Amino acid sequence: MKQERFEALHHDEWNAFENWLGHRLKIIKNYDGKPPVATIEDHNMPHCYRNVCQQLALARDRGYSLILIERLHNMVLQGHDILYSADSGISKRIFHYIAGGFAADLRENKRWVMLSALLILAPWIIMLIVVRIWPDFIYIVMTPEEVHQLDDMYNSTYVLGGKLGVFRESDSNWMMFGFYIYNNISIAFRAFAGGLLAGIGSVFTLVYNGIYMGAAEARIVNIGAGRNFYSFVVGHSAFEIGGIIISGATGLKLGWSLIVPGRLSRPDSLRKAGRSVIGLICGSGIMLLIAAMIEAFWSPHNFPLAVKLSAGAFFFIILVSYFIFTGRRHAA
Repeated sequence: MKQERFEALHHDEWNAFENWLGHRLKIIKNYDGKPPVATIEDHNMPHCYRNVCQQLALARDRGYSLILIERLHNMVLQGHDILYSADSGISKRIFHYIAGGFAADLRENKRWVMLSALLILAPWIIMLIVVRIWPDFIYIVMTPEEVHQLDDMYNSTYVLGGKLGVFRESDSNWMMFGFYIYNNISIAFRAFAGGLLAGIGSVFTLVYNGIYMGAAEARIVNIGAGRNFYSFVVGHSAFEIGGIIISGATGLKLGWSLIVPGRLSRPDSLRKAGRSVIGLICGSGIMLLIAAMIEAFWSPHNFPLAVKLSAGAFFFIILVSYFIFTGRRHAA
């Protein structure tokens, strides 16, 4: 068969395959963490790819022009990369997202993360200073019953071999693990879902929790139980506070999409923002799960304070390094 007839016979098939390749490459370039919706063309392309491979072999065997061979060769290479690297398993997609996509998404939304961090940390620091200077101010934030319960929680000490820390029976660790998951997830959910109220709910959740945690920390230090408190919270605080901050950032982004929808309608703007933060919500959930595990099974142990502080610093460095350095190739 002459080359001209060979090209005319397969011209439409090649054009369709090249158009499909361009479309898929565009989807990959603009990947937002969601698997693309399969089309009729997607189901036909594996068969078309096999045909192109066969046609490349024929073109080489028959000694057709290098231009044609190179065109078919490029089609085969791109088709192989797309078809055989396409991830149909959710477990692999999750692994790739954890390995880099989560960090890349967080850096892409860093202004919302920074705003969320400011909304929770600024009230925290302010309330910490205020209650330290005026101890009775704690009763404006908490009821007397809550203050009494807080005092009892961190005044309960256990001395063993000169090591001082909060003591809890090991039998209750699993029960507390479930409680911590519920508590952490509920706060994160309110921070996220509050974005549907034009972000007001997210702002309230972040500020309120910042005020409450700052007041609680100052109260515990004021009664002389600061060592117990820091021994208990230092291990899991990076994951817990980080997860809440990220959840708050997603809520703020949702709220902004409703306030400033741009050229989109508000429902469309909300859907677009929602799709863009799905990965961050899942990632913050994993962080809060890790925090609950540490809080339930590591934090109650009566290790020396230096060991607890070293572990907390290690977790913090690992988390910050992950968000700074991983996912660069994914983002590119």
